[in-house]
Amino acid sequence: MFEPETVSKFFKIVIADLLLAGDNALVIAMATRSLAPKQQFWGRLIGTGGAVGLRVLFIAIIAWLLKIPYVQLIGGALLLWIAWNLVKPQGSSDSHDKVKDASTLKQAVGMIIIADVTMSLDNVVAIANIAKGDMTLTVFGLLLSIPLVVWGSSLISTLMTKHRWIVWLGGAILGHVAGGIIFHDPRLLGWMGVPVELGATPSDVAKVLAGFPIALWAAMSVPWVLAAVLYLVGWRLDRRTS
Repeated sequence: MFEPETVSKFFKIVIADLLLAGDNALVIAMATRSLAPKQQFWGRLIGTGGAVGLRVLFIAIIAWLLKIPYVQLIGGALLLWIAWNLVKPQGSSDSHDKVKDASTLKQAVGMIIIADVTMSLDNVVAIANIAKGDMTLTVFGLLLSIPLVVWGSSLISTLMTKHRWIVWLGGAILGHVAGGIIFHDPRLLGWMGVPVELGATPSDVAKVLAGFPIALWAAMSVPWVLAAVLYLVGWRLDRRTS
């Protein structure tokens, strides 16, 4: 347990959880921010339960999941769509009925679960890659993510009610995460001439990308471009409706 390699893996998993569980917490906070307090509670509870449940499922089938063509490309695109919907002001619709529908618990939970699918896969891949088959460390990473998501979503939601710019920043973070997921898809990289096999882990993809400067530049810059666009779009739409 206290061998240097195990301790190193332990700290890497803690850091990965802090970063990746934060993404789940961010989505939950953004999707439930306009709900009534009671609905916010249920939204956070269902969202956290979904994130944890999906992590358990993905741990069991991770090797199979990574071999599905375009799974990361589709997941990243879905996350971009969610980020776009979350940065839009709640009053940006012309129809009162549409605004009301956009603020329901059902829609918030739908967004959270779709985002959880993508980000839980990302979380499990990262932890499994760090643990390298050590199930004790994998389970530890899973359990650690639970309080981080619950506490994080509550804190972020509170801050969003006081500072509108945090919503735009949240959308930018999700855009950056989505871009990173998309550029880890083997089929997409194959279109760019980068030979990556289905089932490759993020570290495997990073090693291959190092030998292809143009693809590496695209994989590093596009997520930042998406982040900047989502932040600016959120800021602009908010100014139009204020």
